Amino acid sequence: MKQFEQRVLAACKALLAPGDRVIAAVSGGADSMALLQFLLESREELGVQVEAVHVDHRLRPESARDAAFVAAFCAEKGVTLHARAADAPVGHRSEEWSRQLRYGCFEELAGPGVKIATAHTLSDQAETLLLRLARGAGVRGAAGIPPARGCFVRPMLGVTKAQAEDFCRRRGICWVTDEDNLTDAYARNQLRHHAMPVIQAACPGAEAAFGEFCARMGELTQYLSRRGEHLLREAAAGPEKYRLDTLAAAEAVERAEAFRLLVETCRPLRKGDVARLEELVARGAGAVQLVPGAALAAGGGRLYWKRETVGPAPFAPVPAAPGSYRLPGGFGLELAVLEGPECEETIKFILAAKKPFDNYADYDKISSSLCLRTRRPGDRYRPAGRNVDKSLKKFLSEQRVPPDRRALLPLLAAGSRVVWLWGRGFAHGLRPEGATRRLLVVRCEEKMNGEELQ
Repeated sequence: MKQFEQRVLAACKALLAPGDRVIAAVSGGADSMALLQFLLESREELGVQVEAVHVDHRLRPESARDAAFVAAFCAEKGVTLHARAADAPVGHRSEEWSRQLRYGCFEELAGPGVKIATAHTLSDQAETLLLRLARGAGVRGAAGIPPARGCFVRPMLGVTKAQAEDFCRRRGICWVTDEDNLTDAYARNQLRHHAMPVIQAACPGAEAAFGEFCARMGELTQYLSRRGEHLLREAAAGPEKYRLDTLAAAEAVERAEAFRLLVETCRPLRKGDVARLEELVARGAGAVQLVPGAALAAGGGRLYWKRETVGPAPFAPVPAAPGSYRLPGGFGLELAVLEGPECEETIKFILAAKKPFDNYADYDKISSSLCLRTRRPGDRYRPAGRNVDKSLKKFLSEQRVPPDRRALLPLLAAGSRVVWLWGRGFAHGLRPEGATRRLLVVRCEEKMNGEELQ
């Protein structure tokens, strides 16, 4: 067995479990084609089900060609393909926009027993490390791309792009080339075309060495996280309160981890956060505002959370009757029930369309009376396509919805069951079908249509 097969198989056995539904993210390039082909060859040994997902960003004229290439390969192999496409491009769209689109599409497929496999390689890891170090990353950034994060797994981090291409050639697998990767338009391309060849010429084992360094940094970040958690437990002085003297006596690196854990309960850590909190602990008085309505404050020998309600108050619950609603926070929506010919024509349009209509539901599938309101303790939500519910509090936290925004999000609920949520649409199992006789429609204001949960 070649080195590529050995390493990817070992990684798959560590990252996947028998019975998993593995959805490979396939762009059509050599790396992703190698990943999909390997998973297909190894699915019986691994005991997994293999599918694929392709996202057409529609940023290049050739993107339709890439989508067709992936679709043809999956059809030939009998692989279920989840094809997604962006809306027609308007103005400039950045690499970060493309990444968010991809991962948003991937996360829609997530659920129990589902793993999304991406084709990041050792070469990608090396490039990511160098770019992050050049931009001033710390230990956590130096850990590079993790082998697993949530539902995402990356079984090819131990092999190079060259090895992936060699695997495709040995298997007779074709691939397509993204012409943008041949230019120097992006920093990563400049590094790949110019810096990496020089580094590898001077140090032939550089990619592997970078990968080993990232792995060590990953282990170190896990250790530091545990130390930060331990420090917070030692310093605990009541709910959301911590003794300043205990924090001040700790090693600076452990204190920084404790600060990170605190900050990331409401937003990602930003440059300068740790320095500001260090000053706060040293002064023993004052506050550092993190998000509207939430600050870390010091006083009386304690570091504590200072929270307050800001902005408009949540609106009072009302029966979800057809009509227009203007709600606090700038939210506006209209509820309508379609029946008869209007319902039939709308159903035909929905079923013929390729994209989901998240704000349309089969009204007869909703057995209870609906209430238009904001969140309450105990609310549960089952996102469309996932067939598993979770607490609304946890869902909004996972989606990184700012705390001050969560309290104002409109929703439709039947008791504690959230039927429709602003920015995500109707819950799983309510999609209209050919037999639907009554449609419940939620129309959001035009200025809000493109607004996500965040």
